[in-house]
Amino acid sequence: MVTNSQQGITAIILTLALASAGILHAEPRANERIALALSGQNCSPYHQAIAKTLYQVHGVTRVDMTLIDGHVLIDRVQDQRTAEDFRAIINGVLPSDAQCRAEVMESCISADPMPPSHAH
Repeated sequence: MVTNSQQGITAIILTLALASAGILHAEPRANERIALALSGQNCSPYHQAIAKTLYQVHGVTRVDMTLIDGHVLIDRVQDQRTAEDFRAIINGVLPSDAQCRAEVMESCISADPMPPSHAH
C-alpha cells in the first residue's frame, strides 16, 4: 500500500528529474531574423518611431536599421509574429501620406541573428 507521503515523495522526485532533463524548463527559443525593405523616399525620419514600436512587440530581441541601408532587420524569438505582421506594424507607424513603406523580403540576408540588445 502506497501512503500519501510516498506519493508526494514520488511526485517530487519525478518533478526534479523532468526539470533536470529540461522538460519542465521553458528555454527561450532561438532567435530568427526577419528582413524588411523600406521602399520609397525619405524613410530615415521614421527610423526612431519604427524601432520604438518594434521593441514594444513581445518576442523582439533586436532591431537594426543601420546594418543594411534601406532595410529593417528584426531579430525575434521564433514562433511569434510573421514577417507580414511586422510589415503591417511598421506601415501602421508611418503616416498615410508618407512615401516610405515596408515590404517583406524573401530573405537574402543570411547573417546570423545579432545577440540581444537591451538598449532601445
